[in-house]
Parts: sequence; structure tokens; C-alpha cells
Amino acid sequence: MTSENKAKDQDGKALAFQALEQYKAQLALIESCIRAGRYNWALDTLNELHVHGRVLRGCLQDLPADATTAALVASLPPQDAAPLVVAAPAAEVGDKATVVVETPAKKVWTPPTPEQVQRALDKMFGHLPECTDEGDIVVVSFNGHLLDLPKAQRLVEPLKWFIKRGHIVLFQETNRDALKFLSNETGYGLNVSHRNKRGQAVGILFHPRIKWLGQPYYHDYLTDIPGHPEWKTTLRPALQRKVRDVSTGLEFSIIDMHTKSNLGGPEETAPIRRLQFEMFVGDIVRQEGEGTVFGPTILGGDMNAPIDNPETTEIEPLIAAGFVLVPNPDGRSTYFYKGKANGQFDGFFARGFAENQLAPVWIPLPLEGKGERWFYSELSDHMPAFTRIVV
Repeated sequence: MTSENKAKDQDGKALAFQALEQYKAQLALIESCIRAGRYNWALDTLNELHVHGRVLRGCLQDLPADATTAALVASLPPQDAAPLVVAAPAAEVGDKATVVVETPAKKVWTPPTPEQVQRALDKMFGHLPECTDEGDIVVVSFNGHLLDLPKAQRLVEPLKWFIKRGHIVLFQETNRDALKFLSNETGYGLNVSHRNKRGQAVGILFHPRIKWLGQPYYHDYLTDIPGHPEWKTTLRPALQRKVRDVSTGLEFSIIDMHTKSNLGGPEETAPIRRLQFEMFVGDIVRQEGEGTVFGPTILGGDMNAPIDNPETTEIEPLIAAGFVLVPNPDGRSTYFYKGKANGQFDGFFARGFAENQLAPVWIPLPLEGKGERWFYSELSDHMPAFTRIVV
């Protein structure tokens, strides 16, 4: 075998092992979802498993045939098999649920038009003015829900309108391609983390009024969970940036975070989120020990837990480190599962600001009218959260 062929063989094996790890991770997630009674999550993961199986089959078939690769290929779903759908049980008998596996009929999904999206945004917060060099500094957190470049291009006008309602817009579940496009369209500055294997990153867009200080800092270690190497490629880092408001001279730090999802059930995932917060606080202490001056600090993003619920214990490391939850006096939810409110997953923690320097969180009312439920599956399954630095 030539050196070129050996290199190709090694690359092929690396790809096959990566695909195998992803396949095994999906199997483990399905088991966790079923144990937690999250049958709809199991459904989504099962369909993803089918895709990973096809990818793995392709990788294995490109390798030299031997007994091991042949056995692995034989264990995978047939190459031409249709995706599987698990129907959530209508009723349960004892502790056992009836699960139906079937081949679904194809459904045609027509996404909402940019005009429909704009009407929804106008209804939720059309009263908010476009941000300028004057007035309070508006900070927004928003889960973009698989906001990739094609989606950003298709919805460019309503997304531009939305972004211009904030001086600092913290995005989750997006990537550099989408945010770079939107940065160019709006004239906002951009920082963004690396993306995971599902194309998800965190990123921040900055109004020209906000000037960068120093270099961005990436909390990449948040993807390294002891005992869970399979999550290395699915978790997201956090992004930290110190800035100055050109209009007032106020210097402060902003941090964008997207912690472990609830896939697998809150009982199993809450300890992971708590560990991520512990790791984050430890790194903040380390940075300060090495001379980093944060100044007043806002931590925002999608925390994947109802942060205003007293029973949410995973945020305790933040509270112990002096971060205070910015209150949500209206008690509105930001996360909606199949159109139903699940709590305030998105919001802000802050420390170092003067009393009353941060306005309470404002969250738009949910969309409940006929023909508006598409919002929760197309634009986002989260509502944006707004706060203001009073200057």
C-alpha cells in the first residue's frame, strides 16, 4: 500500500470512528428519553439515528473489507429503509407505554413567508424603537432555532428589523455563516464561537455604539464533561467580550451561554448544567486571579432550565459567585414546547452594576392566534428576552 493510500485509509477510519461515536451517542439518548418519558424527544432522536446510520454505513463501505467492518455494516438499518417515526402513546398501562413504530406518510411543510414573520414580530414588540447612539443600552438574548445561512438569507428583512431593536444581541443555536451575513446586512460588529457537529454556536452582534476592548474569550472547556466524551461535539462553548459604550464611556463585560439541553430528561441533564456553571465560575475566578478586570458583567443566553423557578438548583454556583438573576416581574415564559409554555429558560444574570442600573427583563407575550403556532417550530421555540442598562 502506498503512503497516499495509507493516509486515505487512516482518514477513512477516523471518519468511520467519528460516525460510530455519533451513532452510539444517539442510541444512548433514545434510551434516556424513553426512561424519562419524553417520547417526542425519543422520536426526534430516532430519526436522527437513521441519518447517522446511513452516514456510518457510507464511511464503513469506503474502508477495506474485513470481518469487523462487515459485521458493523450488517448491524445497521437497510440502506433504503425509510425513516422511522415513534408515535407517542395515547395511554399507558401500568408502567409500560404502548409505542407504535411506523413508516410515515410524507408531509409537505411550507415555511412562513418573510411577511408572515414580520407581522409576528410587529405583534410581539412592534412598539420598540430602533436602537440609536442615545438612550439606554438594550441587551437581547435570542435562541435562533437552527439559524443557518439559508434561513438568515430567506428571513433577512425581519431578522434585520429584529436585530436593530437591540444594541447587543446574544444569539444561540446559530453559526458564523448566518451571523456574518446578518452582520454585513445590519452593520453590526460580530463575535462568534466555534460550532458543534450540529452546526450550533453562540454569537453576539454589536451596534456601532458598542466598542470592543481587548480580545474575545471563548469558554471552550464547557464542552469537556468528565465521563461523557460523546458530548464533546454536541455541547456549546460560551463567549465573553469586554466592551465600552461610546456614548457614555461605560465599560462592562458581556457573556453569551447555551448550556446542556434537556434531551434525556431534566433529572439526568440538570447535574451537567450545574457542572458547566461550576466550571464557568471557576474560570472566572482564574481569570480574575491573572489580572482580568471584568467590570460590571451581564451573563445572558439559553440556560435550558426555568431559571426563575426556586427549585432550579443548577444555577446555584452562579448565585454563590455573586451573580444575581435579573427579575422577570411579569413571570412570562421564554421556552415553548409544541406551543405550550415551559418556563423562563432565557434571561440574564448580572453582577457589579449599581442598584437599578439594570431594568427588569421584558419578554413578549406568546403568540396564540390562529395560524401563529408556526413561530414555535420555524422562527424559534423561544421568546427573546430584553433588558436595558440604564445610562
